[in-house]
Amino acid sequence: MKARNFLVIALVFFFALNLDAFGQRGPRGIQDGACLNIPELTQEQEAKIQAIRTERINQTTAHRAQMDELRARQRTLRLAENPNMAEIDKVIDQMASLRAEHMKANAAHQQSIRELLTPEQRVLFDSRTANRPRFEQRNMGRSDAGRGHGRFQDNAPRGRRR
Repeated sequence: MKARNFLVIALVFFFALNLDAFGQRGPRGIQDGACLNIPELTQEQEAKIQAIRTERINQTTAHRAQMDELRARQRTLRLAENPNMAEIDKVIDQMASLRAEHMKANAAHQQSIRELLTPEQRVLFDSRTANRPRFEQRNMGRSDAGRGHGRFQDNAPRGRRR
């Protein structure tokens, strides 16, 4: 009888500790080649899409590394004793052109995936990619609400931004 009561109490305690884990949402985005849950994808389509995605991930990783280097360079220039505005402007121009190249590559990536799909699959793909949240909407959880009345009263973002 005591062992049974102990087992029940232990199970209740175990589930109580893990209760918040059950309330978590699942992972977002494309997982394990799910390809936005487009129905009736053939194995060939999935393989081609996965290859396109892998190539795009490599490009994006390189883009992020270059942007991080430019951000660091810009910060170094801005914090110099006598900042050289011509150099700062040059770095900003490099960042803008790199961002434009990245956006063009994103558009080409979307089109290369669309070319592999049937018309019915394209409709679903287009509807799902059109409704993706943009950068501002993805960070909606980081609002000023509930921040309290601490030392900082302005609405300036805190921490590192990408």
